[in-house]
Amino acid sequence: MTLTEKTLLRLGIRPTVMRVKMYQYLKRRQSAVSLVEMEKTFAQKGVNKKTVHKTTFYRTINLFMEQGLVHQIDDGTYIAKYALSDRSHIDKHDKDLHMHFHCTVCGKTLCLPDRISEKSLPDDYEVSNANLVLKGVCKSCRKNNKDEEASAVDQGN
Repeated sequence: MTLTEKTLLRLGIRPTVMRVKMYQYLKRRQSAVSLVEMEKTFAQKGVNKKTVHKTTFYRTINLFMEQGLVHQIDDGTYIAKYALSDRSHIDKHDKDLHMHFHCTVCGKTLCLPDRISEKSLPDDYEVSNANLVLKGVCKSCRKNNKDEEASAVDQGN
């Protein structure tokens, strides 16, 4: 049994071939991904030489969210994106509360590492949902912009 299969089973998720592949795909991603992006990737890879039905993606991602394995991010683009939850920081009383960063140049959305503790809430307050998105320009796009500016200066523009 693989580590992925053990992880899914520990969360009460039966490790079908598609669920294993979706989990592994999300685990490799550095940024959040939409279902459309995921569908395109799996269609290009030809998973099991079969076309994966759109319903399979929705059911799998919903199951992953119900079990706390994945969280949905609303980054203001009107397209839901998904990323693995970092379960290593969550005890049985905390949720995976953290901020996200959305690059307005390349469109990538990233989970930021710092956690927000529910302990900072006043007594008798309970968080049911959080959507914390910082917007700006990511490191890669800033570097590309500086390189373009330097090139323009070198060319006398």
